[in-house]
Amino acid sequence: MSDARPAVAPEREIARVNEVLLLRPRELAAVLDERASTADVPADLVPLREAARELVDVAPPLVDTWAAEEHSAHQGHFATLGIAARRIPLRAAAMMRRALARTAPETSDTLANLVREWCQELQKSYGLRWVPVSAQTGLHVRMMIDTARLVCATGG
Repeated sequence: MSDARPAVAPEREIARVNEVLLLRPRELAAVLDERASTADVPADLVPLREAARELVDVAPPLVDTWAAEEHSAHQGHFATLGIAARRIPLRAAAMMRRALARTAPETSDTLANLVREWCQELQKSYGLRWVPVSAQTGLHVRMMIDTARLVCATGG
C-alpha cells in the first residue's frame, strides 16, 4: 500500500477495480439462485445473511464514488482499492456460505469453493502476508482514536 510509484494509467486502474467490484457480486448472485437466497436461515444466522446482502448492495454506489473521485496517481492507492474491491464480495460470500450451511448445504459448498478461489486469487495478486490479530487490533484502535480526535477538533 505504500508503493509510491506513479500509476501508468489511473483511469484504466480505476476501471479495473470497479469492474472487479461489480462482477464479483454478480458471480455471487449467480450462485444464490432464488431457492437459496430465500432459504430459511436459522435465527442466529439472519444477521450474517443481512450483512452479506448489504455488502452486495454497497458495490454499485461504491463504484460510482470511486469513479467520481480524484485519485492519487500512485500504485499503492490502486492496490488498496483493488484489495477492497475483492474483499467486499469475498466477505459477503463467506457470510452467506455460513448463513446457508444448515439450510442449503449444496449452495453453501458452492460458496465455499468460490471463497477459496477468490482467496487464492487475492493472495496471488497481492502477495498478502499474515498480520497478527494483536497488530491488526492495535492499528484499528489507533485509527479510531485518530478519527475521533479529528472529528472532535472540527466540531463534527
